Amino acid sequence: MPQDNTTETAAKSGVQVIKFGDPANDWHDYGDMPGDRTPGNPIGQHASVWKSTDGRVTVGLWRRDADFGDLLGTGQCFDFVIEGDVTVTDQHGVSHVANSGDLLIYNERDEGSWEQPGPIRKIFIHVRD
Repeated sequence: MPQDNTTETAAKSGVQVIKFGDPANDWHDYGDMPGDRTPGNPIGQHASVWKSTDGRVTVGLWRRDADFGDLLGTGQCFDFVIEGDVTVTDQHGVSHVANSGDLLIYNERDEGSWEQPGPIRKIFIHVRD
């Protein structure tokens, strides 16, 4: 696929197909975060594939092995799980299970825990105020 080298990925127009396994994806390591309860777990990786010109919206890919920690987000978060599963337990003790094919929606103000028993691959959309 021809690469747009004029800007990172800001405001690309036209039809695009982003393949999860494409070696052209710019993967970045995402280490243990404050609140992670599984230190030393394999590092997660994310690749931003599109950003709005104002920087408020980011679309990307995410992959990581098993993880358990606090629910962490940036702005309004939309996670489409394409492989794996995760259980988010909110601040009221209610468990929300997202499996392959499910959309998980949460906000940076939401509190809770993230329990992911095995590998996960997801597409994320973050919208910042």
